[in-house]
Amino acid sequence: MPKIILPDKSERVFKDPLSIDQLAADIGPGLAKSAVAGKISGERVDASELIIKDCEVEIIKADSEEGLEVIRHSCAHLLAH
Repeated sequence: MPKIILPDKSERVFKDPLSIDQLAADIGPGLAKSAVAGKISGERVDASELIIKDCEVEIIKADSEEGLEVIRHSCAHLLAH
């Protein structure tokens, strides 16, 4: 039953583990569309990463500086393949 603390210090409790994507969708459809990654307790993770325990979570959006870095990094891997 993870308790998630968001950057605005609001808390959300979920019955089951959920991904960053699922959390973004729970917060709102706009955030779900723009989420590209997240941070769990300060560690950057993929948007599909499961949140399984109590933690602080930040959702990284595509239009942020960090979001652009994630997109560029992913594209570099695709081009190198």
